[in-house]
Order: sequence, then C-alpha cells, then structure tokens
Amino acid sequence: MILNIIVILLVLGIGYAWMVRGMFNSLIHFLCAVAAGAIAFAFWERLSLMLIEASPEKGFLSFLEGVAWGISLIVPFVISFLLLRLATDKLVSNNIKNNTIVDYAGGAIFGAGTGVLSAGILVIGMGTMRLSTEFLGYQPLWYSTDRAAADGALVKSDSLWIPVDKLTAMTYGYLSNGTMSTSEPLAKWYPELELVGFSTRVSPGNGGGRNAINPDDFKLLSIYTVGNVDGSDSVRDLLKGADTKAQTYQDINSENVDNGYIAGYVVEFQAGAKERGKKGGQIIYSNGQYRLLVENEETGKTQTVFPVAMISESSTTGAYGRWKFDSPDIFITSVGGSSRNTVGFEFVIPKGFTPIGFFAKNIRVGAESFPKPVAYANTAARDRLVRTGSILKGEADTRELDNSNSIRIDTETATGLISSSPRIGEMLSLTAAKRDFSVSDQNELIDGEGIYDIKSVGRQNAPSGRKLRVERYEVSRGQALVFVDIGPDSEIGLFSEPFSLAPFDAPLLLIDTNGNEYEAVGFEYTDSKQYHARLTRGSTLTGIQDTPSLSRSRSDQELRLIFIVTSGVQISNFSVGDTGVAQFVPPFDPAA
Repeated sequence: MILNIIVILLVLGIGYAWMVRGMFNSLIHFLCAVAAGAIAFAFWERLSLMLIEASPEKGFLSFLEGVAWGISLIVPFVISFLLLRLATDKLVSNNIKNNTIVDYAGGAIFGAGTGVLSAGILVIGMGTMRLSTEFLGYQPLWYSTDRAAADGALVKSDSLWIPVDKLTAMTYGYLSNGTMSTSEPLAKWYPELELVGFSTRVSPGNGGGRNAINPDDFKLLSIYTVGNVDGSDSVRDLLKGADTKAQTYQDINSENVDNGYIAGYVVEFQAGAKERGKKGGQIIYSNGQYRLLVENEETGKTQTVFPVAMISESSTTGAYGRWKFDSPDIFITSVGGSSRNTVGFEFVIPKGFTPIGFFAKNIRVGAESFPKPVAYANTAARDRLVRTGSILKGEADTRELDNSNSIRIDTETATGLISSSPRIGEMLSLTAAKRDFSVSDQNELIDGEGIYDIKSVGRQNAPSGRKLRVERYEVSRGQALVFVDIGPDSEIGLFSEPFSLAPFDAPLLLIDTNGNEYEAVGFEYTDSKQYHARLTRGSTLTGIQDTPSLSRSRSDQELRLIFIVTSGVQISNFSVGDTGVAQFVPPFDPAA
C-alpha cells in the first residue's frame, strides 16, 4: 500500500511538472530519461561487482555489499539524467510553443512517461537492496498460494497499481533487442528484471540474510541431469523419486510443467560466502537466491527457474541428503564451521528449453563455463550417489548389476514368486489397523507398521461389515504394488545362492526394462504366532537387516517384500544392491 502511494505521487507529480512546461520540453526530458536508463543498465553489473568486491567484511562501509546492486543502478541513472539534461539545455536552448491543449496533453503524456521510468528504476533498484521482504508492503515474487499445485514454488505475485517496475523492465528489454540492441541483450539475461532483485532477499528473518556474494566466493564444479534431456519424462515422476507422493511444481508464471528433466548444479562455496555478524559462521540457502536461466530452443525467449531441491550434508546428522523446497520459508544451513561447503541445486528444465546461465545471488555463470553434464537415467541412480555424497564430486553412476549367479525365472510358469495385488496378506479389523497404520477413508492402509497375533487376524476373525475391516493397501493413481516372495521355500528367497552372496545392508531393488529402480518400501511376515506388516512409503528398507529373521529349521515362516512401482513398466530384475538375484523372462507386467 505504502509503495503504491509513493509511486502514484511520483508519476503524477512528475507528469504535472512537465505538463505545464509544454510538450517539446517534456519530450526532450523523456528522451533524456530513456537514455539515462539505458546507460545505467549498461554499466549495472560491472559497477555492482566493483562495489561488492570493494566492500569490507567489517566496519562502516560493509553495508555497501547489501546495497551494491541498487546503488549501481540508481546513482548512474540520476547522474546520467542530470548530465544529459544539462547538455540538451545547452544544445536546445529554446522551447517550441504549441496550442495550449496540445502542449498540456503532450507534456502530461511525456511527463508521465518520465515519471514511470524514473519510479520504475527506483523500485527495481530498491528491490535489489538488503531490505525486509515486507518493506513498503510490496512482494512482486512470493510463494505460491495454491499449496496443492505448487508447494514452496516462487511465482510472480503482487503488482503495483501503476506497474512502473514491469513497464520499465519491458521498455529496456524491448530496446535491448531493438534500437539499443547488443550481442548480450538485457532481455536475454534478465527476462524477469523486476523480480531478480527481490528474489535475492528471500532469506530468513524476512530478508535478514546476505543478498550478495563476491564472485570469488563460489565455483561451479559440475552439472548432472536426471531423466531424458529431450524432456520426454514426466516431471511429476522425476520429482517423486523414492517417495510415493510427488512434489508439486509450477514455474515462475504459475503454470504447470508436465514434461522435462532435472538439472543439478554442484557449487563449492568458500568461507567468504558465510553470513556475517551474530549469525555468521554458516551459509544459509534459499530457493530464491539461486536461479537458473533457460532458453526456449524455438523462440529464443528466456525464463527464470528456481530450484526445487538441494543436496547437501545434514547440519544435524552430517549425512548426505536431498532436501526439497516444498513449503514456504525453507532455509537450509551449511554444516558446522567448515571453510568450504559443496552443495547441489536441482532445477526443473521444461521440455524444449536449454540452460544458458546459473546465478548465485545475482552473480552470473554463463553456459560457456558449464562443465559437461553427468547423466543419470533416473532418480534411483541419482539417489544412490546422494546417500554417499558422491554426486557432489561429479561422479557417474557406476552400478553394474552382477547377474552371474542370478536365477532365471519364467514368469509364465512360475507362480507366487512375484505378484501384483493391493490386497494385504491378512484381513484386519479397522480398530486394530488404526492403532499402527494411517488408514484412508476407503479403509486402505497408507503407512505404518504393526505386529498382530495371528489368531486375531484373518477373514474368520475380521468384522463382517466391510466398513469395519481393512483388506487392501492404498495405491495411488499411476502406481502398482508388487510382492516378491523371499521366504524359506522361495527359489529366490533369503536361503537361495544369490542371496547368500549379497551384502546384508544393500537396498532391495526391483529394476524395470528402462533401468529404473524401485526400493522395497515394506514387507509382510507370517508365522504360526504373528502377522507382521510394514509399509513405509517415505522410508525404504536399507537392507535385509530391516526384515524379520528367518530360520532354516522352521517351516511356518513366510516373508514377502513390498514394492511400489510405476504403472505400465515391465519388471526385468530383482537384486540386492549390485548383486542380481532374479531375472524375469519375459519381464513381469504388474498390470497383467
């Protein structure tokens, strides 16, 4: 509200002041404003970097870093404007008188134009300064209000009543491709010029974090891609990864992106990138301060993309992980007091777009400096390297499945070894199920783990009314639930030769014909005394050690692993880590 009033007063005040001076004088003034803005934008990046590099870490002048981008735009504009105005006054000393109505109308139009450009550069410049994200009540970029459509996504938000920042950005973007065109136009590198400054202020404490960085304080180490770079993969599936619930995503224009691929940018930050003052010692990462610029391969138009996730060491456990920007105000801190910190930012690249620039707090790294990407066929390949931190070293996926001892299974004749059905192994009463599991409105098990007396479960002991019993697992649209029998009597079970050669702590995997991997998300165990079921969609089994123990001397034990796979895939292999256990010929079709 406050900024709206200020902008209106500026535009109307400047418009009125030049209305009374006549159209010709107002036109000259407007042309000076246009030229001054062009000069300011031409030197904007260079002057900003000079100020940032000159800013000391401590002392009075340390404030320069936080306002460098704003000062470097506003001050050159004002100085250029004054000098151009003085020069034109000397060159064109006389005014041209027109009809009073023409003078007033033309003067008001060109005066208002000057007001829009002047106020626009002021708003854009102030937007890049280290100010609160609530300063003067204007947030041109903010988290999507549609949580179901875009959790944590940064999208275009507020607009001023007189959108001087957008009009100014459009004007100079158009001129940079036209009359004032250059080989590196402003429109190409700053397609959302009015937003980029504000994005660097998205930090803890309503913009309290550092909004600028020295170019020497970070280095782009490597790039990786997940999925087909032709953009044929479903973005929803790529963002789902090992989770059954996909992360939702929309682009900066609040539009859904259906197909594309994931691009990861691994960056090493030096000690100079850490926060200063009382909050010093760590780097704080947000999904606004780091962005990617992508170019449409057909139209040549560019668009800003913000990260959907980040890979780093946990600041609490020290383990490597992938952290989603899937809700507002998620800020990730670096680990301890290490001098260097290496992290990865993941972006959704829409189909038909190519990355041409990476920005860290407005410092640009062009595509000519990009290292050759490491390609991962799917999220499972990426996730393996995330757990060890190898992905931050630019390592390729080195898993090579060893099928030298795996068992060939004829899926057309073998029965029970692998099957697809959402039905649970035993029937539970709704009351018993709700003690250990989350249960859907349709009485389907969603997530949890429970152990039950075998005498209290099953059809003979379940309530007769369907609404009082649980018979199925919940399976989301586009997914299928698959069981693999690894009990004592199974030829691909724990007592088989391939399992005896497999590591105890390696993930249990189903692999489809496209190379996509699916880790076990649960199991069903039954013996003469108990029924033990686990389905933990967000926490996969780390290995055999997560399953109940089996004994060769007992004949009452049964154990089935539970997997959730994508509908329509063909399952070709079952493995424990790199050790192949079974090859399914022909590949198993969960939908059959």
